[in-house]
Amino acid sequence: MEHNGELTGHQFPLPAEIIVEILSRRSVKSLCRFRCVSKPWRSLISNTKFIALHAKKTLEDKEVFLRRRRVIFKVALHYLYSLDLDQFLNHNYNDDDDNALVLKNRHVHADNNHDGLIPATELDFVSAEGRRPIYFIYSCNNLLLCDMRRGFYLVNPATREMKKVPKTPSWRPVRPFCLSLCGFGFDSSTNEYKVVNGQVYSDINVIVFSVYTLKTDSWRKIECFSPYHAYWFQGIFLNGAIHWSATTVGDRSSSVIVSFLLAEEEVREIRLPPIGDTCLANLGVFRDCLCITLAGIDQTFNEFWVMKEYGVVSESWTRMRVSMPYHQLSHFGFSTKSHDLMVCGSSFVMYNFKEESFRNLPIRDTTLGGNGVGVYVEGLFPLIDREQDESRRVDNQVLIKLKHA
Repeated sequence: MEHNGELTGHQFPLPAEIIVEILSRRSVKSLCRFRCVSKPWRSLISNTKFIALHAKKTLEDKEVFLRRRRVIFKVALHYLYSLDLDQFLNHNYNDDDDNALVLKNRHVHADNNHDGLIPATELDFVSAEGRRPIYFIYSCNNLLLCDMRRGFYLVNPATREMKKVPKTPSWRPVRPFCLSLCGFGFDSSTNEYKVVNGQVYSDINVIVFSVYTLKTDSWRKIECFSPYHAYWFQGIFLNGAIHWSATTVGDRSSSVIVSFLLAEEEVREIRLPPIGDTCLANLGVFRDCLCITLAGIDQTFNEFWVMKEYGVVSESWTRMRVSMPYHQLSHFGFSTKSHDLMVCGSSFVMYNFKEESFRNLPIRDTTLGGNGVGVYVEGLFPLIDREQDESRRVDNQVLIKLKHA
């Protein structure tokens, strides 16, 4: 990083090492402003070693982690919001009131924040051009992947940077694929974010996978043909792999989880728990574990399944009871010491498994859009083509912290 004299100058009596330590604990928003202090400061804040140090503070300091953790969610088709849910819960969440989340920039102006509530802030730069619809969002560490009308976009919501992902090539243009799977995750073996696309060809009963990496800014076809039919195209990233619900192909087809390992770039199969033939398995993340919530036509459920030890299938699937019957339930990996965040129908719910109690967190004047909730940690990770190995190496460890605080 920078020499003491270059960083400190005459106006800063503190040693450069102390200034770096202080800055590494600051928010991304503050650091973006501090870039204007001087050229040495701008150089420091853009330095890959400093970016790595800033990310490392998230791992080392629980308070820093909680200040940077955010819930991302989609409202309707065009609106994407970021929420400091930890701050909202600390200031507003108790059993004696009916506080609702406020959407800043859409229904409530910044200077008209009702009841002193913590607002959810619209990421208006994502859909700014012609109000592009946002179909799905995927979150991993510092970044988002947004599925929009004109393609996929990588987004750093803290620095407000966006990068368009090149169009996925069709590997059999003569016979188009009938379904396109997608997933987004981090490969710790190469310190790379990866976007995975799976093209489902029903005529030959295979899925053809492709991988996009930020460093090469291009797609590669994976030379393996996976004999599955997928019935849900949004992949769940956990433990270095992306997971989809699917069925095997053949005379005795059965429901399974298809897992694409990012490091090995190969497909593996995970068996499901005994959920029955009339239920569909919706995948999610519950306290750093792969989980399955159930769905079925005109059915109500009061349980879900959690894989306590990843990969140890028959022994690790554990049934979890919930005291509120549901038709549609999702987990996204956000939890505190006492509560877990769930999306039940179109509402946020904070559930206490110890007391078997729950509390709705309504969003004022609107409801949640489907397929659009995630968790990320604010960071400086840049979406430009340059060497970023040190920042990426610590970046993947942030996933470990995305659990109960």
